[in-house]
Amino acid sequence: MLARLTLPQKFLLLGAIAVLMIAIPTWLYLRTANEAMTTYEAEQRGLPAVVRVLQAVKLTQQHRGLSAIALNGGGTEGRRAERQKDVDAMFGELDAVVTAADNADVAALWRDARRDWETVRDAVAARRINAADSFATHTAVIGRLLRIGELVGDIYGLSLDPHVDSYQLIQAMYYQMPALTEELGKLRARGAVLLTRKEGSQDDRFIVAQLLARAEDRLGQMRNAFDKSAHANPRVASELGPLMQAASSATLALAQRTQSDIVRPAALTASADEYFAATTQTIESLYAANDAASRLLGKQLGERVDAFERDRILMLLAQLALVAGAAWTGVLVARSITRPLNQTVDVAQRVAGGNLVNDFDVGPPTEVGQLLRALRDMSESLGRIVGEVRGSVDTINAATHDIASGNADLSARIESQASSLEETASSMEQLTATVRQNVEHAQRANTLVQEATAAAGSGSEVVQRVVATMGEIDASSRRIVDIISVIDAIAFQTNILALNAAVEAARAGEQGRGFAVVASEVRTLAQRSATAAREIKELIDHSVTKVGQGNALAGGAGTAMAQILDSVRRVAGLMQDIALASSEQSAGIEQVNQAITQMDDVTQHNAALVEQTAAASASLEQQAEALARAVGIFTVAPGGQKPVGTTGTGVRAIAS
Repeated sequence: MLARLTLPQKFLLLGAIAVLMIAIPTWLYLRTANEAMTTYEAEQRGLPAVVRVLQAVKLTQQHRGLSAIALNGGGTEGRRAERQKDVDAMFGELDAVVTAADNADVAALWRDARRDWETVRDAVAARRINAADSFATHTAVIGRLLRIGELVGDIYGLSLDPHVDSYQLIQAMYYQMPALTEELGKLRARGAVLLTRKEGSQDDRFIVAQLLARAEDRLGQMRNAFDKSAHANPRVASELGPLMQAASSATLALAQRTQSDIVRPAALTASADEYFAATTQTIESLYAANDAASRLLGKQLGERVDAFERDRILMLLAQLALVAGAAWTGVLVARSITRPLNQTVDVAQRVAGGNLVNDFDVGPPTEVGQLLRALRDMSESLGRIVGEVRGSVDTINAATHDIASGNADLSARIESQASSLEETASSMEQLTATVRQNVEHAQRANTLVQEATAAAGSGSEVVQRVVATMGEIDASSRRIVDIISVIDAIAFQTNILALNAAVEAARAGEQGRGFAVVASEVRTLAQRSATAAREIKELIDHSVTKVGQGNALAGGAGTAMAQILDSVRRVAGLMQDIALASSEQSAGIEQVNQAITQMDDVTQHNAALVEQTAAASASLEQQAEALARAVGIFTVAPGGQKPVGTTGTGVRAIAS
């Protein structure tokens, strides 16, 4: 599937993957940041709610103490009535806190606390309750309020703050400090009652001592949590340290005063109002530290929300900038790849279109640059090769044209030569017939010469009868003259045939050289035969002339007959030579005739081959022209065409 995608699509796919790689961590971060911001915002909403609950606790504690004094005959009714109004007003505000908390446990505790408060409020105002029941009811209301404060802190996440400094500070100010103020409030109420009555039993003193011990324990837990917070955040120590130190010192001083005024003395002589005021002042110092801690926590939570909002915005801006930068970088990278690739495709298309003149910048030595450089080298190499091929094609085209022309000329010459050979073969057939006839005549002459030889031998025997048979000799001489005339004619015809054979051999050129030699020998033999025939004729004429004188020359007849016999024998030898030469001449002419016939066949075959070669040359010429047209579509640099190979002149010379 990826192979079908274009480069822009592949880069878009990589970009989408990169966006996902960035978006998922960003989404996780934003989700975590939103959760943290939600937590901090919930804590911000929870701080005022817890503060109102603690204000209600503080006012209820004060009303408890003032009610205890008033029910024991003290003069605090006016202040108690004012504090009652404050508690009613604060309870009215707590209705909104409970409604916003939207928690069943908080709602149930709030219903019970409000009911008990209204009951004890009305009872104290009407003096229908004693101090102990008032104390117990007030304590129950305060306990429910403290529990509501804890639940509200849990609902808004104050008890689960992820930071050590704020978590420990919340533990100190919203859990340990309210419990400490409750112990001090109980201590204030009981101590003020005892000091108002100016007496106290051991049980009363023991209860006060227990309350004091629990208060000191709560103070230690509060200080421990506060010290952890201050250690984690120096700002806590610098802003809350003096208030916490003052509250701790006031609490310790109150503990010592309680020991000295209530627990240890036998008679309770201390002023109840002063003790109440001192206890109230200590509790107020704790609430002052709590208010400062609430303000500091509010600032910290606001700063954290602002920091998270700022960090989230910065993160989003950074991510957007990173995505934009990555996108721009991707665009630049894509351009740096696609543009050279487009240039590569353009060059390849131009090469495919036949344009091999491609001079372009290959750019830096990157992978694409190396591809462009290789493409440029390939284009240049193809240009050189095509130039050389074009030159070779031009040369081949010219050579094939010359070959075709040469083959056409050669075909015409072969046809002419074939016609000449046919005529030569016809002449040789005639010559062969003539030579055969000469051979037959020579054989007959040889027979006659042999007979003449026998006759000459017989003449030697009957030389004694020469005179008597001179007439017969004369007749025989005449017959001999006729035979000699025939021989002379044969020699003359043989000479003529030998002359014609020599002329034909001369026309045949190199191939007729052997035939010319044979014809020359035959002519020589014919001339010799003619010479011998003339000599014989002269002898016979002389013999005939001398026949009349034969009788007179009978004495010399033997010698003459011996000479005649010798001459006849010589003639017989010559005639045998003529017959043999004629036979050899006939055999040679037969061979020449066969050779000329073979030459005629070869010439005819060569003519057919030449015609095929001419047709192949014409086809080759057409293919060379087609190749030239095919190579002609390429555009090469000037000087790129280099003709190579055999020139047309050389081909024409070879064809000739």
